[in-house]
Amino acid sequence: MKTAMKTYNLDLRHAPSKRRLNALPGNRLEPLKRRLPDDDAAIRWAQAELLDFARHARGDKYQYVEAALVELLPFSKLIDGKDYRRLGRWVCNADGLNWRESPVGAFEDV
Repeated sequence: MKTAMKTYNLDLRHAPSKRRLNALPGNRLEPLKRRLPDDDAAIRWAQAELLDFARHARGDKYQYVEAALVELLPFSKLIDGKDYRRLGRWVCNADGLNWRESPVGAFEDV
């Protein structure tokens, strides 16, 4: 039996601190998209992309690096009026690497 693939979107952003994340212009990379079999694979992919980016980025503007992960839903499928489902985000800062699950929609059976 063929496993249904899902489409995931990953947004990478960086800033000197979490507080400055939304205030800093030009801190967002082009979104990455990938088709993967499930949420666990997507979370592992997001972690790998964040670590790869963090390894190569240096300087004050990269003290806080975030990778926000969402599932793009199939056409005509909506959850609470949205065509995506937030899973959470990886954060890399002075405290280390942490997964922060989205409180709404994460691991929802769609």
